[in-house]
Amino acid sequence: MDFEVLKRSNLKRNIIIGMVVVLIFSAVILTFTRAKYRVTESVPLVSGTINFSPYDFNVVAMYLNKGDETVSTKKAPHVGYTLNSEQSTCVVDDEEVEGYEILYDSGLLDFNNLSYAGTKCSVYFDLIPDSEDPVINNLVIGSDDTSITVTVRATDNIGVFYYYFQLDDEEEIRIEENTYTFEGLEKDDIHLVSVRVEDAAGNEASSTDEVTVGVKAGDVILASENAPTNSTIDWTGKTTYYYTGKPNNWVQFAGFWWRIIRINGDGSIRIIYQGVADSDKPDGSNETGTGTQIGTKAFNSPGDNNMYVGFKYGSNSSDYAVTHANINNSTVLGADNSNDTTTLNGWYRASLLEYTTYIDGNAGFCGDRRLNSGTGTGETVTTYQPSIRINNSTPNLSCEKVDIYTIDEFEYGNGALTYPIGLISADEAMLGGILRASSPNTYLNTNQIYWTMSPHGFNGSIASMLVVSSSGHIGGGNDVFTTYPGVRPVINIRADVQLTGTGSQNDPFKVVTS
Repeated sequence: MDFEVLKRSNLKRNIIIGMVVVLIFSAVILTFTRAKYRVTESVPLVSGTINFSPYDFNVVAMYLNKGDETVSTKKAPHVGYTLNSEQSTCVVDDEEVEGYEILYDSGLLDFNNLSYAGTKCSVYFDLIPDSEDPVINNLVIGSDDTSITVTVRATDNIGVFYYYFQLDDEEEIRIEENTYTFEGLEKDDIHLVSVRVEDAAGNEASSTDEVTVGVKAGDVILASENAPTNSTIDWTGKTTYYYTGKPNNWVQFAGFWWRIIRINGDGSIRIIYQGVADSDKPDGSNETGTGTQIGTKAFNSPGDNNMYVGFKYGSNSSDYAVTHANINNSTVLGADNSNDTTTLNGWYRASLLEYTTYIDGNAGFCGDRRLNSGTGTGETVTTYQPSIRINNSTPNLSCEKVDIYTIDEFEYGNGALTYPIGLISADEAMLGGILRASSPNTYLNTNQIYWTMSPHGFNGSIASMLVVSSSGHIGGGNDVFTTYPGVRPVINIRADVQLTGTGSQNDPFKVVTS
């Protein structure tokens, strides 16, 4: 009896051991099978990276046919080459696969109709014949206290293949991207930055510039002989330095003359349009007259509601926030895709779009639609804070965040604007010397009437904005649909641009754009 129990126990044990052995053996086979059919190399494709499963697929080699030589490459060329479909092959067991297709677009490969395990492809690219040198249009060089960032704007008839960046005599850095940052530098140190661009055929162009680490454009102006001497606190809580009277605050940028309104608290520079730069020195037509504006335009049309006091505005509502939401573009701002160069957007698109990298998109414009009286909604008689401040001759640069065209929902900036362009505020005009009395001696008096972006009020039937009058004083109550006030664009130059000059008419500040 004891023997039979022992026999059954041994049998049960042997069955369990046998099952464990079978499971282990099966796991080994499964692991081997999965290893056999796993993806051996991922390939960047037009539509992303594809996993070739359950069969093996591998680009075993890629070659560049460069005319007099063929060289191997680990990466498909992103420009300057075409796919050689006849020379490229995909094989299985040394026999070419039929019915497949290799697709190539700007450095990305894709493969159609490959479905056999063990597929191996060799891909060839032919150099596009090219004897034309690329052109470096400009360098955008920015710096903080420990680094220099260089962005190259270059063009080529086929395309730039490599960008080379060099700091002083250090080794060149070769990349395919047009931006590079040199880090770990010391503030105030001066470096020579050299850039070279090359197309796939080896044609090249180069440019060199001297850069001081950590120096902001505003610092350059403040250290110059023509620095502004007046200061106040702006709406970001930082100190801003502004010009008044008849200063040497001339700027030449993007083919136009400008005057510096102020150096913003973050070191960027707010400038106002002063005319076309037909020569290296502005003449009388750049100081006064219609040449100091891009044209004339209604501020808004129609103007039969409180909402139309806005540079951007909302909709007719009993809710102040809805009325003054930053949704619709005013007439003077123009449609985002406007080609009307008497609107700010249309003029920016035609004149400044290629210079956007030098223009600060985060330096805010303030319309200051805070209420003084009334509800600011519908057809309620309303006055706004700027008109009261102007009447009391106490200009300041305070501005609630709700009244600034913001980035996201809380930062100061131009997030609600498609292009970073605006108008001067009435407070800025008064700080610059525009008075309630006529004929002030200030650079902002052009003998022309032009719009500010500061609201005056709503009288129950017509919205009105503050203007700088033709006699050079602040004028209130100009109906928004009147078409005779001029348009003088205001932009902000980035703090990290490079500047030359002293600000005088003979030697204006110039933004280095090449």
